Amino acid sequence: MTAKDLIKIGQELYGQRGWQTKMAAALEVDTSTIRRWVYADSVPGPAAAALRCFMREAKSRAHSPK
Repeated sequence: MTAKDLIKIGQELYGQRGWQTKMAAALEVDTSTIRRWVYADSVPGPAAAALRCFMREAKSRAHSPK
C-alpha cells in the first residue's frame, strides 16, 4: 500500500480532518507512525490488511438495508 492509498483510505473512513489521529487509534499505533508511513510511502502488510478490512466493513455497512 502506498502513501496515496493510505491517505485515500484514511480520508474515506475518517474524513478530511483528523484522519491520521483516528486511524492511529483504530490501528492502536501512535499518530507519528501514520505520518511516518505517509512520508516513507510504505505501509506494513498487517496494517494494510487491517485497513482493507476496515474499508470492506464500511462499504458493507453503507450498502446494507437499514
